[in-house]
Amino acid sequence: MDYDRHLQNFSSSPKPHELQQHSGSLSTLYRERSEPSDEEKFDVAWLFAVFRRRTPIMLLVAISLSVMAGAVIVRGSRQTIPIYQGSFKLLVEPVTAEGRLARQYVMARGSGGDGDLQRARIEETSLVDYQTLIRVLKSPKLMLPAISKLQTEYPKLQYGSVVRNIEMTRITVGKGNQEQGTKILVVSYQDENPTRVEAVLNQLVETYLEYSVEERLASLRQGIQFIEAQLPALQEKVDTLQGDLQRLRQNYNLMDPNLADRYLSEHRLIIQRQRLDLTAQLQQQRTLYKNLQKQLLEKHPVTILSREAKAYENLIGQIQRLEGELAIQSAMFFDDSEPILMLREKLDNLYLQSRLAAESVVQQVGSEIEEIEAREQSLAEAEEILTQALKELPVVSRQYTDLNRELDVSTNTLQEFLARREALRVDAARNDVPWELIDPPVVPRDARGNPISITVPQTRRELAVTVILSILLAVGVGFLVEVLHTVFHVPKEIRLATKLPVVGVIPFAKELKKLAKPVKKLSPEPAFVSLARHSSGNRLGTGTVLSATGRYNSSPFVEGFRSLHTNVRLLSSNSPIHSLVIGSAEAGDGKSTVALHLAEAAAAIGQRVLLVDADLRSPDLHTRLELPNFQGLTDAISTDISLNDLIQRPPGENNLFVLTSGSVPDDPIKLLSSKKMHALMEQFQDFFDLVIYDTPPIVGLADGSILADQTDGLILVVGLAKTDRSSISKALEELKISGAPVLGVVANNFKRASS
Repeated sequence: MDYDRHLQNFSSSPKPHELQQHSGSLSTLYRERSEPSDEEKFDVAWLFAVFRRRTPIMLLVAISLSVMAGAVIVRGSRQTIPIYQGSFKLLVEPVTAEGRLARQYVMARGSGGDGDLQRARIEETSLVDYQTLIRVLKSPKLMLPAISKLQTEYPKLQYGSVVRNIEMTRITVGKGNQEQGTKILVVSYQDENPTRVEAVLNQLVETYLEYSVEERLASLRQGIQFIEAQLPALQEKVDTLQGDLQRLRQNYNLMDPNLADRYLSEHRLIIQRQRLDLTAQLQQQRTLYKNLQKQLLEKHPVTILSREAKAYENLIGQIQRLEGELAIQSAMFFDDSEPILMLREKLDNLYLQSRLAAESVVQQVGSEIEEIEAREQSLAEAEEILTQALKELPVVSRQYTDLNRELDVSTNTLQEFLARREALRVDAARNDVPWELIDPPVVPRDARGNPISITVPQTRRELAVTVILSILLAVGVGFLVEVLHTVFHVPKEIRLATKLPVVGVIPFAKELKKLAKPVKKLSPEPAFVSLARHSSGNRLGTGTVLSATGRYNSSPFVEGFRSLHTNVRLLSSNSPIHSLVIGSAEAGDGKSTVALHLAEAAAAIGQRVLLVDADLRSPDLHTRLELPNFQGLTDAISTDISLNDLIQRPPGENNLFVLTSGSVPDDPIKLLSSKKMHALMEQFQDFFDLVIYDTPPIVGLADGSILADQTDGLILVVGLAKTDRSSISKALEELKISGAPVLGVVANNFKRASS
């Protein structure tokens, strides 16, 4: 039975699109299960891998920088000229009574309403502005005369060089957590000649002490002039305040606002009590007055007079006696009788007198009411005056207090100014030096009396720092190269970047060519005869495992392909993988090597494998296997030539069959997408246990996508330390657009040292 006849039994075989759907879901499921849960976490092992990969360039950069910088440092240390330095110390702030008086003078210049605050500030701060003083001491006004004296012995001395070599610092001491400055100024000078250093320092001491005397006298004279200028204004201010205080006392008739407030409050309280009593008395008198008027109208004068019984006792007695006689006589005589009329006349006279007396009593009560009302009005006016005075008293008290305070301050200031003027006059007559040399000029010397240079070479330290900096810079360069070299280094990086399972890791093998057996001549038995023999009932299933041929040994390279084949088989246990495409993003990633050795690994365990060189642009498999390529896949598609004449079997391989590419066509896409190619692929898949297609690079070419769409899927080969990440992204994007299923990724050329 030949190969062409056997290919007619394809009707019962599963169709490629069914296997495609199954393998697509398989790869999706595998990818979902293989995605790491910690892919976004920082991988510490990556740092060590970068160090191992970039160690050569790091060492090269570190050694180069260390050697160049070290040479510069050593050369500079050999050319160092010894420099000598001397110094002296000056006490530039007086600590005697003069200093205190100077402080008072400074405080006087800032005196005012906040004199206590100014005094506190002077005690806490320094009398001298040291930054300004240092600039003055280095100014040409002081330095040029001193340098002129030195130039008689050292003509080369210049102002610029001397000032550059002078250093002035203020000694500080720790106080708690802060640094507090002292009154000592350190002046140092450095030069190549130690004798010249001492001469310059001695001249500076003389110049600075003379300057301190002149400055002291000028400052004292200025202080006296300032105080004398301020005294008239202070005296006038004191007089003005005293006059204002005197007028305030006279206007408000008070001596002390506190005593006045208590006195006015008590007096107002007494008046309020008196007003209450008068109000009650006035109410009583008004009631009495109304009653008396009523009695007077009712002609009861005797009743009114009875209130003043002692005064009108005789009149009331006469009226009562006549009324008694009239009552007795009325019983004895007629009403018009003479005795009755006489009694009535006398009684009327007495009634008239009593009425007049009663009217006088009522008028007297009215006068008393008017008197009480007048007294009440007087008390109300007095209370109003006191109330108004109490309202004005806080303002007056405040004015009184302010005037007293200002008067006290002005008086004290005037007294202090007078005392300071006398103290400054006395101090101006003295001739002592305000600054003190507490440490004379000296240049450090050793035990033998030789001056000690301050330029001690720090070659070792500088070299050590240079080496450390070079190493750090080299590490930075290594990481920069790592970042700029955008390739994959370990399989894990591929898995994280592509989100695809890594189905195989092929180690780097320098002895790749040694693994292949020497090529023998082609077997005299045609390929289709061998196929017929195997297909006559001895077809091996995918579960049958045969021992490897002599080509395979236990090297890591061979074991990598065995593991790859095993992983491909395990992608699906229900529906085995019968056809797949081996592709890569770029040329040179090793796809042809992976396709060839994967086919050999599958053939070694007894599977019938067809390796198809579908790279119709740059075919390579026939060269690797040293097979003729006169006819191949191109001829199978474009002609009716029998497949028995095209399929070849490498020598020494019982289960591996190869279909070379044939001649390079003008339009590979047209051939690969033709119906004839689809039919051939279905025939290959039905007859062989495994069909492997080697295709051109995926990026920019549609060959691999077209073939992968008609197979169980595509395996993407990534060359470690070679394939660019952007190329892989482009390849996956093109495969996604075409809908070609991707089974997984193969990491090629893996070096254990870089893991």
